[in-house]
Amino acid sequence: ELMIEATFGLGELLVQGEITPDNFLVSKKDLEILSSDIQVKEKKLVYRDGKNMEIELSEEEGRRRTLTEEQIKELAVLGMKIEGHYSKPQDIEWAREAGKFYILQARPITTLQT
Repeated sequence: ELMIEATFGLGELLVQGEITPDNFLVSKKDLEILSSDIQVKEKKLVYRDGKNMEIELSEEEGRRRTLTEEQIKELAVLGMKIEGHYSKPQDIEWAREAGKFYILQARPITTLQT
């Protein structure tokens, strides 16, 4: 299985623990989405006019899911390719812009429990 966490805007609010992301659990075997936990995101961080700005989201915006089923599966495939390249599970930071995923960073997961 692999886990995908997603929020709107830049990921810094997620990294700082200021926002709870949507969470998707995906089977590596067949890309079945085993669970989707959609959170209410109260704000997002965007880059405008040379600086990061926090934008408050309406309740309707904040309740929207961050990724479609197709996007979740596409990201899962990318994650499995990266894991295969390094031959071990990876913590991968990613972004999506203009309909395309970008991998920002990958590092080994060292805290896995079996």
